[in-house]
Amino acid sequence: MPVPDLDRYLDIRSAGGGRLTADGQTVVFVTNITGVPQAWSVPAGGGWPRQLTFEDQRVGGVATSPTDPELVVFSRDTGGNERMQLHTVDPAGFGERRLVVDPEVIHRFGEFGPDGGWFVFCDNRRNGVDFDLWLRTLDGQERLVARLEGWSAVVDVTDDAALVGRAASNVDSTTLVVSLATGEVTELTPHTEPRLHSPVAFAADGRRVFLVSDRDGEHRRAHRVDGDAWTAFGPEDADVDGLAVSDRLGALAVNRDGATRLAWFDPESLEVGGAVDLPLGVAGGLTIAPDESGMLFTISGPALNADVWWVEAGEATPVRVTRSSTAGIDPATFVAPEAVTVESFDGLEVPAWVYRPPGVARPPVIVSVHGGPEAQERPGFNPIYQYFLASGYAVVAPNVRGSSGYGRTYQSLDDRRRRMDSVADLNEVGRWVAGRTDLDGSRTAVMGGSYGGFMVLAAMATAPELWSAGVDIVGITNFVTFLENTGAYRRALREAEYGSLDDDREFLESISPTSMVDRITAPLLVIHGANDPRVPVSEAEQIVARLRELGRDTELLVFDDEGHGLVRLPNRRVAYRRVAEFLGTVL
Repeated sequence: MPVPDLDRYLDIRSAGGGRLTADGQTVVFVTNITGVPQAWSVPAGGGWPRQLTFEDQRVGGVATSPTDPELVVFSRDTGGNERMQLHTVDPAGFGERRLVVDPEVIHRFGEFGPDGGWFVFCDNRRNGVDFDLWLRTLDGQERLVARLEGWSAVVDVTDDAALVGRAASNVDSTTLVVSLATGEVTELTPHTEPRLHSPVAFAADGRRVFLVSDRDGEHRRAHRVDGDAWTAFGPEDADVDGLAVSDRLGALAVNRDGATRLAWFDPESLEVGGAVDLPLGVAGGLTIAPDESGMLFTISGPALNADVWWVEAGEATPVRVTRSSTAGIDPATFVAPEAVTVESFDGLEVPAWVYRPPGVARPPVIVSVHGGPEAQERPGFNPIYQYFLASGYAVVAPNVRGSSGYGRTYQSLDDRRRRMDSVADLNEVGRWVAGRTDLDGSRTAVMGGSYGGFMVLAAMATAPELWSAGVDIVGITNFVTFLENTGAYRRALREAEYGSLDDDREFLESISPTSMVDRITAPLLVIHGANDPRVPVSEAEQIVARLRELGRDTELLVFDDEGHGLVRLPNRRVAYRRVAEFLGTVL
């Protein structure tokens, strides 16, 4: 079959994170139209979009003032280092200025106060680890509100208090209410066992709180908390992974087998009402308009690149606000996946998505494993998948044990000493592929990023007979050196999942790919960013050095202006051209 143009697939654009200005006239959002995510705006009623930011660095997100339609806040880092700095600009792209800037510090914008004259945020300037709560006026007066511990972020604010989430790990978090006057911290969700408590917003009375939690069962439910009284609402058998609340309007997004279901609810009665009609895909970023006339959200699906959409309050039919280009590729050619399950070594049913290239009888296979590990392969848009499908490959994307979306028990099955059980799941997926008559299991590569990169290397070492090639992108290769060298603010978060350096060092060494490197025999391509604060580039360098000492077929690509993943379009072109060439040669 003819080889498609990879650059066209990489040129497919996306947009998300939409926010309305205070007058409801303009939608501000982030898009990669220029090749690097930047802030843009578009008239709410339709019209020509305008670029707001122009530095050759990534914009992480945007926020709008509740009172001043001319004020937009955006965050921006340098070279993918994740040290976000806060700036302002107007919705026409004029008057950019620094708001809170210290290049050595991570700043997490929170919310504007109700009158728009001040805002709250968290940063780690004190010690690089703990994120304290600050209040700052627009004229630059700043004061410390409270010293907080760990990875903390503000999600809502009243005149008197801030609603803060603090994470101990990706699956263990608590909700705090902090007095803006005194700095007194009240923990709303004390608990002893790991539980997720993700705050969303204050209720209209400024006293009750909406949050998402798995405190009562397997799944993450929506709750309204009034002191010691908790009221759950929404489904009991699936995760609520998005919630938006204003005075009189609410919406919740439910993860149903990976796909999003979106419905309205009444914030007072908590009655869940009509559904919003969505295509197969993943929706998030729910943002109710200041006048409660409707809601913005972002959605992407297998045949739908990410864009910002709008739906009128209580209505079912959304409309597209941004229209990101598919680079001249007909969306009708995009492939949707089939949901399957694979039985693992202990009888566990492992969910997976199977994408099949049209018209190819027994295609070679790319098994793509997600990172996290507390993440989930979901049916969102992936231009890399679509390119390889158009090139005649099948893609199998599993959710091995430890993945989110299937309940707390499933998510905990890989914790600490059970880490290698998830690798065994991945190898069983490889055996499932090998046993299929409609797939060519003799030509199977495994590819993944971050924690997924560890999975790639561990699978290649523990079942070398299954894998013809591997692609490791920003992957962990030694859990001990990873924990020693990752950003100080992240170490405790990750030790909660993997095990601690003090108590589990010997075990962590034993499961690290560097400890079984001699068993990796298939060709390997390793890709990393030099500025990665999460998984330092030394992880890539050490595994490649060891493999080269053994004479293995190994290649390393390092990008000096990238962090944890590939953001810049020129770098993505270089990297994925090499991936395509590498897999084309090996498979």
